Amino acid sequence: MPHYIAERLRAEDASFLLFESPNAHMHLSWVWIFTGGSLARADGGVDIAAIRQHVAARLFRFPRFRQRLAWTPVEGHPAWVDDETFKLRYHVQHAALPDPGDEMRLQTTAAAIVSQPLDRSKPLWELWVVEGLADGRFAVVTKTHHCMMDGRSTVDLMHGLLDAEPRPRPEEPADWIPRPAPGPVALLRDGVVERVGLAARLAGESRRWLLDAHAWRRAVGAVEEVLGAGFARPPATPFNRPIGPHRLMSWMRVPHEDLRRAGERLGGTVQDVALAAVAGAIDRLLVRSGTRIAGDVIRVVVPVTACDGSAPGAPGNRTEAAVVALPISERDPRRRVRAIARATAEARRDGAELHNLDFLLRVAGLAGRSMLGLGLAARRRLYGCNLVVTDIPGPATPLHLLDAHLVEAYPLVPLLDDQGLGMAFAVYDGTYHAGLVADWEIVPDLATVAEDLRAEFATLCRAGGPSHRVERLPGSASAPTAG
Repeated sequence: MPHYIAERLRAEDASFLLFESPNAHMHLSWVWIFTGGSLARADGGVDIAAIRQHVAARLFRFPRFRQRLAWTPVEGHPAWVDDETFKLRYHVQHAALPDPGDEMRLQTTAAAIVSQPLDRSKPLWELWVVEGLADGRFAVVTKTHHCMMDGRSTVDLMHGLLDAEPRPRPEEPADWIPRPAPGPVALLRDGVVERVGLAARLAGESRRWLLDAHAWRRAVGAVEEVLGAGFARPPATPFNRPIGPHRLMSWMRVPHEDLRRAGERLGGTVQDVALAAVAGAIDRLLVRSGTRIAGDVIRVVVPVTACDGSAPGAPGNRTEAAVVALPISERDPRRRVRAIARATAEARRDGAELHNLDFLLRVAGLAGRSMLGLGLAARRRLYGCNLVVTDIPGPATPLHLLDAHLVEAYPLVPLLDDQGLGMAFAVYDGTYHAGLVADWEIVPDLATVAEDLRAEFATLCRAGGPSHRVERLPGSASAPTAG
C-alpha cells in the first residue's frame, strides 16, 4: 500500500482542462441569494467568520475541495493529490456591493468574480460571500471547475453545504491531515498501472460490441458523426465569434407550476417550454441586430447528466449532450413548443452516440495528454452549435445557510471559445430560475435579452392557460454597467 494519495482524472474530466483557454474558463457557477438571518450584522455586513467555520465543517463531504492537480511525467496526465498548503481563507472570500446594493450591482460583481480563472496550483473552487444587498440580504457566488463536477454535482454541493432546517450556529470542523503527494517516479509508475487496467476494461467493452452487430453499427455511426460534426460551424449569428475574458450576467425567474401547466397544454415538457422561450428571445436579439440566419433555426447543446450508478455527489462528470434545432421564426406558441418537443425527443433517442463519445474519450486517454486531443476534437462537436442551454434539477424544498434562508438560486454555464452567450435553468423550491451569461463585448445588452426571455415565458404561459406570474426583477430592464 502506498503511503501517498494520487487519483488520476478520468479522460472526460481531464478533457475540460485541455478545453480551457485564456478566455474560455471552464468553471461552473451559481449565484445564491439569502435572507440575512443571524448572519446579518447591524452595520449591514455579514458574519464571514461564521460562514467560513460552517464551510470548514462541511469540507469532509467534498474531498476534492482540499486537493490540487499534479501532472505525471512524460504523458502529462493530471491527478488529484492532497494540498498540503490548503488555506480555507483563500477559497472562501468576501466582497461588498457599492451603494445602493441592488441586483444590478450584484450582477456586475458576480460577473467580475466569474470572469477570473481559477488558480490551477490550488484546489479548483472558490466561494465568494457578497454583502450589501437591500433588506439585510447577501449573496454567495460559487465557482467549481468542470473537471471536478458537472451540473448535477453542483446541486449535490448545495445539499452538502446547505440544510433543510435552519441551524443557529456552525459546527466545529474536524481535524484534517493531508496525505503526502507522490513524487514524479511514483506518479509515472501509477499512471502505467492505471492505463494497463483501463486498456483491459476497454478491451472487454470492445469485445461485447463486436459480438453485438447492432451496437457495433451504432458505435461506428456515432464516431463518424462526432468526428464529422467536430469541425462544423454553427449558423452565423452576432454572438458566435471569438470571446474575450470579461463577462456580463443577468437572470430572471418564473413559477415552475406555470411552466408545467403550459407544457401540458401546449404539448411539451417544461424543458420544451424553456427552449421555446430561448428561441423567442434569440429571435428578438437577431431582429434588433438586423441579422437573418439560414433556415431560421439555431442549434443548441442541451447537456444531460447520465445515471451510471454512481452515488449522489460522486466527483467527476457524467454529462452527455443532445443537439436540438430551435425554430426561431415560429411565432405561434403551440407550434413552436410542439416542434421543439419533436426535436428534443429525436435528439434524445440516439443515446448511443453519447455513450460512444464517452468510450472514445477513454480510448484517447490511454495515450495520455497528446491523444486526449482526439477527445477534445470530439468535444468540438459543440462548436457546431450556437449556444449551450442547460437545465438542472435543483432542490425542491427550501434550504438554509445556518439560519439564512436561500430565496433565489441562479446557475451559470461557462462560455466556449466562439459562443458569446449561454443560458442555464434550475428549479429551486417551486421556482424556475434562469441564469444568463455573455461576453461583455459580444452581447452588451444581456439584460435586454433577459427581459426578452421573461416576455417569451409570459407569452407561452398565457398561451398555455389563464394564469401567468412571470416575475420582473428590480433593475432587470437595464444593462449592467462597470463599477
